[in-house]
Amino acid sequence: QRSAFQVFFYVRRLSEKYGQVPIMFGITINGTMSRFGCKLSVRASLWDAKATKAAGKSLEAQHINEKLENIKTNICLLYTSDAADDLIGV
Repeated sequence: QRSAFQVFFYVRRLSEKYGQVPIMFGITINGTMSRFGCKLSVRASLWDAKATKAAGKSLEAQHINEKLENIKTNICLLYTSDAADDLIGV
């Protein structure tokens, strides 16, 4: 049985303080969505909503995007290992 799984990032523009907005992430599994904060923030002007990451090649953007990729990779690893455990009955 295959499930639909997705991890995505977005910012909460309404929570902007001092030009920084908090970065949030969501996980969708089979249409059920959960949202979480990842304790990161970014300059509002740096966030690319369409690409769901920091725009540009500045050190700040690279640093944020690297952290976001690590979060996504770890979530995917946890999901696939749990899914594999379910299949073999662990």
